[in-house]
Amino acid sequence: MRRFLPLPLAVALVLGGAAVTARSDRAARERPLHAGHPEGRAKRARALVSEAARAGSGRAALSPEGAERGYDVLTYDLRFELDPAVVALEGSAAIRIAALRPGVSEVRLDLDDAMTVRGVERDGASVAGFTAAGDVLTIPLTPPLGAEERATLVVRWGGTPLAGGALTFWTAPASGPAISSLAEPFDARTFWPCVDDPADKAVVTLSATVPAGYVAVSAGRGASTSEPDGRVTWRWKLPQPISTYLVSVAVARFEEIAAEYRTADGRTMPVVGWVVPEHAAPNRARVAAMVRHLEVLSSLFGEYPYLDTKYGIVEGSFSGGMEHPTITLIGASLLGNASRDLTNLLVHELAHQWWGDEVTMRTWDDIWLNEGFATYAEVLYHERASGLPPGFLLASRYDDGLYAGQLGPAVVAPPSDPFRFTGAVYDKGAWVLHMLRRRVGDEAFFAAVREYRKRHERGSATRGDLRAVFEEVSERDLKQHFDQWVETPYRPVLRATFRNVSGGAEVNVRQVQAHAVVHPQPGPNDAPHYVFPLTLRLFTANGGSRTATVDVTRADETFFVPLDGGSAAVAVALDPDGDLLEIVEAVGPAL
Repeated sequence: MRRFLPLPLAVALVLGGAAVTARSDRAARERPLHAGHPEGRAKRARALVSEAARAGSGRAALSPEGAERGYDVLTYDLRFELDPAVVALEGSAAIRIAALRPGVSEVRLDLDDAMTVRGVERDGASVAGFTAAGDVLTIPLTPPLGAEERATLVVRWGGTPLAGGALTFWTAPASGPAISSLAEPFDARTFWPCVDDPADKAVVTLSATVPAGYVAVSAGRGASTSEPDGRVTWRWKLPQPISTYLVSVAVARFEEIAAEYRTADGRTMPVVGWVVPEHAAPNRARVAAMVRHLEVLSSLFGEYPYLDTKYGIVEGSFSGGMEHPTITLIGASLLGNASRDLTNLLVHELAHQWWGDEVTMRTWDDIWLNEGFATYAEVLYHERASGLPPGFLLASRYDDGLYAGQLGPAVVAPPSDPFRFTGAVYDKGAWVLHMLRRRVGDEAFFAAVREYRKRHERGSATRGDLRAVFEEVSERDLKQHFDQWVETPYRPVLRATFRNVSGGAEVNVRQVQAHAVVHPQPGPNDAPHYVFPLTLRLFTANGGSRTATVDVTRADETFFVPLDGGSAAVAVALDPDGDLLEIVEAVGPAL
């Protein structure tokens, strides 16, 4: 387990009347560089490669979400022919659709222009007049579909996949050519035809025919059959619906590492690692440790969503991890490094099985609902497994302490470039959840998390959906909380003074940040400043201390803290447990 070094208290001790600045920008610059979440860095780099590949080919940028099409995809049955030694693919897709309105006269599927469409069928009959241009395959429906009417479309295609797209052909150090896929956010269409919209979930079956000696791995449960020509077909099916960006395939001369997860009521599930043989030794302990990760996260969020299938990791060409349902992709550079502690990454990717895979953000601007939850799960894991305080973990490992640093942008992401500001999406997203927990209390927080999952399992959700559940469970108005922490960039900047009075001390807290809280939808209780619970810890001349939590509701507010025995306060700490995303510029005695 990686050891976390606690951040020094966000305090200003006043000794001999001299104030000391706490957690200022200067202090933040002196701490070790906060490089951002490793998965976020890897996904951002991956997105830039994809963007560059498309720009280099002269193609237009991909659309972030599908338009309202008038039909719903129910199932995809995908069949690929792949050879890791040859950069090419042949595929067919049987796509079952249902019309949502009368008169659906065409189906538009996202498919990269690098792929050549070989033919299209509707319910077994050949379709003429289809077009493939501008990364869209348009299939005419004659006669049109009536409301709730269903049809099965079969598309056959092939070609050389776009370099920098979802499919990567790579070479393992000793075992040779291999393939892995990573489609997030907009690259599913670069290797198969689909409605490339995260809100349109479907049940997916995936088959891959590969040369003998290779293993093809995907989501769900799988089995292999030998073909007459000596090749092997691996067929995988996940019964639960998933988004298109989560569909994956990995092919290599994998060695299988097996463990078993047992639920509290005695049910069992395989836990598996598929790695190239030269990396098997260092990953046996990692796969075994994943059982404990499952135990802890299931105790927090409810039982693992895909208990009827498996949970596994598979090795591929990527510098981070990618949360494909039941089968997380982990980069070869990580799995091949025996000295690297992968606990946080493995916990993060496992948490995505609940937050991202089972409950998926409806649109890409809410990617933090995936990544913020998974990042906070890392903190919750260490809190539950090792007793480490969550505030200190967040402050020491998930914050640069800067006003306009990596956590400066709003948590809501640009929908056409969702991984542009990963510090906000990952780290600040985790902070949003932790501060929400401190606002409503542990009992309401974890009850609301489970209710949010229950209402949106196997579907998609928005930040508004999350807020609605938390408001209902906690019986609180949380509009200000979501507006100030999710919609608003930056963070509050605090200055405080204190003075001794009869029976205790008065602490004045002022907000001096240069921005106002953003309220996209005006409400009667909106405040231009931040509203939050704040812990004050007063240190007294006799060596004692007194801790009090106050509700900050104004930009300039004074609080009375009683002190026992008439002892005078000599120092005060703001947010001593690191539970608030803020900058404390200075604390000192009132003049």
